[in-house]
Amino acid sequence: METFVVNENIIELPASWFDISFKKFKQFSVLLDGFDKRKEISEGDEVAQWESTLVDLKENTKILSFWSELDESEISMIDLDVATDMMRSLSFVSESYTPVHIDSFTIGGEKFLLPEELMVKSSFGRYIEAEQLELQANLLEKGHIHILTRQVAILCKKEGESEKLDDDLIDKRALLFEDLDMATIWDVGFFLGKLEQRLMLSFLTSQQGKEMTPRQE
Repeated sequence: METFVVNENIIELPASWFDISFKKFKQFSVLLDGFDKRKEISEGDEVAQWESTLVDLKENTKILSFWSELDESEISMIDLDVATDMMRSLSFVSESYTPVHIDSFTIGGEKFLLPEELMVKSSFGRYIEAEQLELQANLLEKGHIHILTRQVAILCKKEGESEKLDDDLIDKRALLFEDLDMATIWDVGFFLGKLEQRLMLSFLTSQQGKEMTPRQE
């Protein structure tokens, strides 16, 4: 977290994805969805450029209010240099995240394992899970970001757990995983996106192999 002195108050803002929970980011996404889409401004259109500047100011005020938990009226009284530094500290949320390889994560004192990336074989249960991921990935593309923690809950399990979890447990863990930091969410989500295709390919390949094996009378 990064600390700022704002109107004689100490304000902490996230400085990286590790400082933001999925729950908070989901709320932030709702805020951004409420912003109007920008139109392309023609070169030399000073009126449009001025209007765009005013929109930037309005949106930045809302963003700072969201992360600092200060009222917009308080944000408007912040020194311009301080406000600029605060926005700079939040710039990472608009940049692409580069995922790193992880094989597990811990939350609430419990350790959850990611599936092995290179699986030798895949059961039908794994294939069904892959289909679930594909369906939910399509929903993600339509902006349903809340689905992301459910994707994590489908495939990330404790050591020794059965492959197929019941829906109630998946829903319970999806809620728990909302407290994960976004760095972990991005890392796991990137891994599961790659694994989804491998699971389906592995299952289909194994089934083709069985069909080609002559039956022993």
